[in-house]
Amino acid sequence: MKILLTGGTGFIGRNLAVKLSEMGFHVLCLVRDMRRAVWMGEHPGLEPFQGDIQCKNSITPYISDIDVVFHLAGVTKARNKDEYMRINAEGTGILFDAIAMGGKGIRKILHVSSLAVAGPHTSRYPARENGEVAPVTHYGESKLIGEQLLRQKCKDIPWTIIRPPVVYGPFDKDVFIYFKMAKSGIIPILGKGELELSIIHVDDVTNGIIRAGFAETSKGEIFYLSDGRVHTLEEVANILSTITGGAKIIHVPRLIGKITGMLGDCISRFSGKPQITNSQKVKEVLQEGWVCDTDKIREQLGFHPSIELETGFESTYHWYKNAGWL
Repeated sequence: MKILLTGGTGFIGRNLAVKLSEMGFHVLCLVRDMRRAVWMGEHPGLEPFQGDIQCKNSITPYISDIDVVFHLAGVTKARNKDEYMRINAEGTGILFDAIAMGGKGIRKILHVSSLAVAGPHTSRYPARENGEVAPVTHYGESKLIGEQLLRQKCKDIPWTIIRPPVVYGPFDKDVFIYFKMAKSGIIPILGKGELELSIIHVDDVTNGIIRAGFAETSKGEIFYLSDGRVHTLEEVANILSTITGGAKIIHVPRLIGKITGMLGDCISRFSGKPQITNSQKVKEVLQEGWVCDTDKIREQLGFHPSIELETGFESTYHWYKNAGWL
């Protein structure tokens, strides 16, 4: 079986690529910068090729003999809405155009979207697959359009959509910022820390992606997944504090958070580089919750997460230290 993987040099994609390699699959990895794919040479079965989801001609030559597509390429932070749309929406559409034209033998497309598509939800009213979607951020909007383009352009190819929540683990650079701050002795959190979160370790999320990608019963289905618990921002900060030796938790007023987000926007405009702290990210944290229900993937696909937050954070912290990130 031959697999096409996009986003293989990213956080989740890298972990997924290694896992697919260990399972014995031949994985063609679409890579924009081949220098970021040097590590793939250490894993039999991983074959990087240079291309971009925004360039159909770079994809088309590789589509004809592909059996399964795992589409993970995209951005989680960007300078502006146009950049989110150009990559997560338009780029995804170009990829699916190429697949629809030349991928007649493809048996499944597994598209990794995001809980951001659903919009804010709390433990009282978690996001469910049969519920309405109402994204409140540019990222969520762009991922929703990506889902819609999948349905429109690949009507004749079986597909499955996975919507992960916050994902952490080895090679992650987003949640890593909080580990870095905790290691420095201070963990700032916006407001009272009451924000509710669904979270999952990358090892569990890649297991879920693989299970959904190969399952016959997942065709035409959407799935949420998480570690099965609802966490608060305060709880997350306390776990980080314990793991890193007692970092002090600082509650930042919401207004200061908004100002910091706008500052990040300004820096992005002048530097040309997206900032981890920006008004869109602050907007996410100022919601009541980002919680999803996982009954469907458990009951329909038999998916059960294996890593609890405390254990996962501790192992991730040690990974960062051993890798020289901390």
